[in-house]
Amino acid sequence: MNGTVRSFSIVTIFSVATRLLSFLFKIWMSRTLGAEAVGLYQIAFSVLLLLFSFTAGAPTVLSRKVAECAARGDVKRQNSLTTASLLIGLISSCAVCVVFLACSRHLGGIFADERCIPIFLVMLPTLITSSLYAPLRSWFWGRKNFLAFSSLELVDEVLKIGFSMLLAGGFFAALTGAVGVAVALVLSDAVSVAILFVVFFRCGGRLARPTGAKELISATLPLSAVRVLTSLSASLSALVIPGQLMAGGMSAAVATAQYGRVAGMALPLIMAPVTVISALSVVLIPDLAELASTGKYDEIRSKLRVSLLFAAIVASAFFAVYVPLGRELGIFFFGDEEAGKLVSYAAVIIFPLALGSITTPVLNSLGMEKFSFISYVCGLICSLPCIFILPRHIGIYAAAVASGVGFAVTASMNSVFLMRRLGAPQGLGRPLGVCLFSLPLAMLGVFLERLTSPHLKELFVIIAVCLPVMGMFCLFISAFGIVDARGIIAMLLPTRAKRRA
Repeated sequence: MNGTVRSFSIVTIFSVATRLLSFLFKIWMSRTLGAEAVGLYQIAFSVLLLLFSFTAGAPTVLSRKVAECAARGDVKRQNSLTTASLLIGLISSCAVCVVFLACSRHLGGIFADERCIPIFLVMLPTLITSSLYAPLRSWFWGRKNFLAFSSLELVDEVLKIGFSMLLAGGFFAALTGAVGVAVALVLSDAVSVAILFVVFFRCGGRLARPTGAKELISATLPLSAVRVLTSLSASLSALVIPGQLMAGGMSAAVATAQYGRVAGMALPLIMAPVTVISALSVVLIPDLAELASTGKYDEIRSKLRVSLLFAAIVASAFFAVYVPLGRELGIFFFGDEEAGKLVSYAAVIIFPLALGSITTPVLNSLGMEKFSFISYVCGLICSLPCIFILPRHIGIYAAAVASGVGFAVTASMNSVFLMRRLGAPQGLGRPLGVCLFSLPLAMLGVFLERLTSPHLKELFVIIAVCLPVMGMFCLFISAFGIVDARGIIAMLLPTRAKRRA
């Protein structure tokens, strides 16, 4: 268990640091470039993510197979599979780049705002670098080198922010705004891949005769389908929602700015809990797969209960803060009150999002990728009417409704599939109790916000609300024995025998 906690701590620290930098970068973009430029960048980037779903090779499957080879000590096959994955990504990404560059004059039908086209074309080379980056990083994951796996992502984020501030900040007059950020993305990706190759070779990795390409492709099809649909959904939202807002009477500039608020400001803030929960999933996936292969389902149920409780605590804490403080957080971080209101109204999304962040990796670890794919497709189908119909009636809030419906359906179906496999869930009283307690806490926060906001600046309102709300939350989970604080501290600290050794 100490090894799991140590790995979780490493992944969490680096993931939180990376996401924090990414969040600060979005704050800088929103304040420096404005909501409209953020919207243009997000629309172009969402299409790029969709293309990356086709060119990423087989990183998830590669990590699993590298782990299997490492257990047998088969270094040669590790290198052969990694080389094959690199070639898959390189060939497919180059082909996609050639096609889109050749058709660059005919891309107007893809984007709701044609100003996105030059930004998209500038970012297009990142398909090639990202398709090399993903397999190399998966090699470290398969070998359980979580330090390299997590730190390299942090390096990539630092490089992107540095180049963006240099280029988009006005240092080069021709590269200001979203175009400057696009150029920065290309440069940071190129440097990150170069660093990754150096670390890969220094850690014993080698390029070898590629084998297993067909095996990788066939094994990754269900996961690739989910990845493609995820990117397609994001791209569809980026194209449909601004178009529907314009059909409802908004100008192109206002509609793009509104989408920039939800995609570049509000949703990244709402997704913050996933950073911590996903770190737990990264570490638990190999453990759950090993337990499933040996038929130890009681231990799987135990780990699942602990994971659900952890997700409930994280989600409830963020919900209790976001509901009353959305406006203040929007102004403090982004200088945009409208984005903050979106955070308050959409905070309830955190609960199905957290549940899905736990149940989907567990399904995949149990070899039930097909069922997680079915859950995702059902969630996507249920969310589509929201983005096509609701924007004309409730404006940009339709994006939050669509996300919430999709997450809720996916998480619910995941839970049903897990119950069929593992039996009726036990010990759900504590997670449910934590979630329910967040409701009166949020109401307390709303009361405190209305009491203090007329007299204090945003930062002091945030402090005045967070301290009592989080204080009561900690008292609740401690008083009812929901979290064994002493046990956690004892598990994290070295034992007396280890200190003597």
